[in-house]
Amino acid sequence: MYGAFRAGAKWISVSMTTWHGITMYAPLTPEHYAIPGTQRCVFRIMQEHGDTQAWNLYWLSKPETDHLLSQREGWFHHYHSFNEQQTLAFYAALDTEVINRLTLASVLALPAREAMSLLQAAQLEKTRFYDMFGGESWRQTMLGRLFVAARAADDKHLAADTADADVVWIDFHTRHPTLKNGTRHRRL
Repeated sequence: MYGAFRAGAKWISVSMTTWHGITMYAPLTPEHYAIPGTQRCVFRIMQEHGDTQAWNLYWLSKPETDHLLSQREGWFHHYHSFNEQQTLAFYAALDTEVINRLTLASVLALPAREAMSLLQAAQLEKTRFYDMFGGESWRQTMLGRLFVAARAADDKHLAADTADADVVWIDFHTRHPTLKNGTRHRRL
């Protein structure tokens, strides 16, 4: 596991990947978050269009989205989608220049650490979404979730760098340490 965040009672592992050639901050693509029993929801639409920057902004802006992974039955108690005005402001925000002639979508296509650096100074108040979604608290929410994504990426690179080393992995359920080659050691 490269990093983790809590979604209800369940821990979700995080390792940044690319989706359609762009860094994706969420641990999974939107299809995994699709609302049960619906044919058309924001997650299925983003998946259908492969809109990575929109997915990044959505996942960064709405931490309650994580509950959809662990609360499949009573999801409606934990998650509420955008209303029509918020949806329009959300997509308009992606096309708004927020720093150094870069749109918010351009910033959200960057690796997490670079996006964090730019978002700290970005003029997010240029977007209507800024006021609708809590102003500076929205920025802080995004920066916090980007921090988790950046740490996941760091851990993923560290794991790749140590791939040939004698690293001991511990299965915390059985409490058995195991070398990468599968050699099992005595019980802890």
